[in-house]
Amino acid sequence: MIVGLGDCNMSGAERFEGKTYMELLSQALGEKTINRGITMTTTREGLIILDEYESPSLLIVAYGLVDSWKTFKYAPYVLYYPDNFFRKVARKMVKKYKKLARKWGLNERLGQKYVVSPEEYRANIVEMIQKSPKTLLIETPPHRRQTFRNPDIRRYNAILQELSRRFDNVELIEIYDDFAKDRELYFDDIHMSQKGYELVAKKILEKL
Repeated sequence: MIVGLGDCNMSGAERFEGKTYMELLSQALGEKTINRGITMTTTREGLIILDEYESPSLLIVAYGLVDSWKTFKYAPYVLYYPDNFFRKVARKMVKKYKKLARKWGLNERLGQKYVVSPEEYRANIVEMIQKSPKTLLIETPPHRRQTFRNPDIRRYNAILQELSRRFDNVELIEIYDDFAKDRELYFDDIHMSQKGYELVAKKILEKL
């Protein structure tokens, strides 16, 4: 069983009508793949989702876009999974709270934090790795419009590089530089196009 955990680039953009790399892998390998990519999720939700599966033969992990986002230091985080009415209401309230914090300049005055700190991100990924005999870690591509985010994205990708060297059962799928060079790999400013998904699927198959 191949399980994929990730954010919007694993699930596909809202208006994307092609095939994600999880679907392309299923076709190429003739094996069932489970795509548990959910928009706006982090490694925190990933650990909760992974508990629903018992030692998948291959785990594909693609988190970092939301984890590496900087937000108001005193803003709470509300999980996107498992979701319910109360969490949806809470996220709307937190979103308004963070918008007011930006408007009033509180981010600059009181500071910002990562949604998931680099230390927690590393620990969460390690816990995922330890629950599967083989894991593929996929880099997060750069943001084309909000380019100020890219140094942080690279910082979180460096953690994936570190872990791929540390664990024998882990491989890194390097895509950041490919996406930085080719606009056609994008569906919009951050989500993958069909060409982007095909590139990632090709790199995964080469590793396998």
